Amino acid sequence: MYIIGTDVGTTGTKTIVIDEKGLKKGKAYREYELKTAPGGIVSQNADDWWKAVAETIREATADIKDKEEIKAIGLSTQGASMLAVDGNFEPLCEVITWMDQRASEECSYLKKEVGTEYVYEKSGWKLTPAGDASKILWLKNKCPEVFNKARSFVSTVEFVNYKLTGENVTDPTNAGIRQLFDMQSNKWDAKILDAIGIDEKRLPEIRFSGKPVGKLTKDAAKLLGLSENTMVYNGAHDQYCASLGTGAVSPGEMLLSTGTTWVVLGITEKPMTDAGTSLCVSRHPSENAYGALASLVAGGSTLKWFKQMVNEDFKVIDAEAEKRAESSKNLYFYPYLTGSSIAHKIKPSGGMVKGLEISHDKFDLARAIMEGVAFETSMVLDIFKSCGINIKSLMMSGGAAKSRIWSEIAGYATGCDIYRTSDADVCPIGGAVLAAVGCGLFKSYKECSGIIGGSEKLPLPDASMYDYYAEKKAGYLKNM
Repeated sequence: MYIIGTDVGTTGTKTIVIDEKGLKKGKAYREYELKTAPGGIVSQNADDWWKAVAETIREATADIKDKEEIKAIGLSTQGASMLAVDGNFEPLCEVITWMDQRASEECSYLKKEVGTEYVYEKSGWKLTPAGDASKILWLKNKCPEVFNKARSFVSTVEFVNYKLTGENVTDPTNAGIRQLFDMQSNKWDAKILDAIGIDEKRLPEIRFSGKPVGKLTKDAAKLLGLSENTMVYNGAHDQYCASLGTGAVSPGEMLLSTGTTWVVLGITEKPMTDAGTSLCVSRHPSENAYGALASLVAGGSTLKWFKQMVNEDFKVIDAEAEKRAESSKNLYFYPYLTGSSIAHKIKPSGGMVKGLEISHDKFDLARAIMEGVAFETSMVLDIFKSCGINIKSLMMSGGAAKSRIWSEIAGYATGCDIYRTSDADVCPIGGAVLAAVGCGLFKSYKECSGIIGGSEKLPLPDASMYDYYAEKKAGYLKNM
């Protein structure tokens, strides 16, 4: 028995195939183009998504002889990248991606007409020009011929679900980020839709993540080289799939995704929209659970900037930074090269270094960078703790998870148990987890964790470092 997990990301699509023991039996990746233009425009071609999905599934399953043994497909997708489709589900415009800022006027209108806090309370996401509420209104105002002809306004998961099954279906994690959704009732919000001028008939059906969407259509099965009996199970936003792929599935567990931007996603028993935090909140695929998400824009990009500046290998940086705890004790790096994180009451205009002396070298600075990002993470976790969330562990994935010293610093600085995965495929693994539980291969995400995906605990043997970093974090906050 085989399961397919496909991640339709911002710059490319990755597919993996796993068996019932969680072993990878195939893997493929395709990139596609992002188009930029003045006025904050960032777009792409939806047909590129479908082409990449088809090509990666064909390639990843090429060595599996009996295609009837491929039982299920689950999707992980980028969120809030929107397009209009006609009655045949053909695109009427290019995808307006989640990075696009063209709808700033429409966003301002909706803030006055509906209110940022209302949208946040309902959907878990505050109004932004990048949200679909603003972008659909932009189509209405600026491209009325597209708006009027559109049968439906869809995002990535719906477009691919339809291409696979003929069903226009989304999930709560992707519906929430569109800023059109009431996560408590699990329905599209009438007040928001009225302000835009559409009704729910022009939006997809909402089904929970992991629920059946449908079997492959005859055309899709032929294109993918699979059986028409292959079932598609509803997917989730990529960060939620990453949480499933690392094993962060129960309240109190946290995903720490350490890419260019670090993302903290905490699992809670209730939505945190009333806590005054501005965390991005959605229903989690786990039953009776919610996710709260914060992005640390100054994450992996800061150390990458430093690496390029000093022209050193990451392995060398790690090895030397590990020796610098004492020499960099009073050195602080504030990693705001691309802005500050959600945790701050202040808004720094750029990165800062404090305590730099002539005795410091580049590796002292490298350690201070690692510490600064870890302190930013700790400050986000403090928000969760202030809301009464008992944080048990951090599941780390991405580049920093491959660095033992940076992972240790994160553990000592946050006071959390650290679990790491070096697997770069956590998003498609999460899609596979949804499909594996959906088809009954496993009873729950917790049971599935460790067989498909999961993380290993990192030893933190030096107890004195907890006090060291508690003191240094206090200095970090004092010197801001």
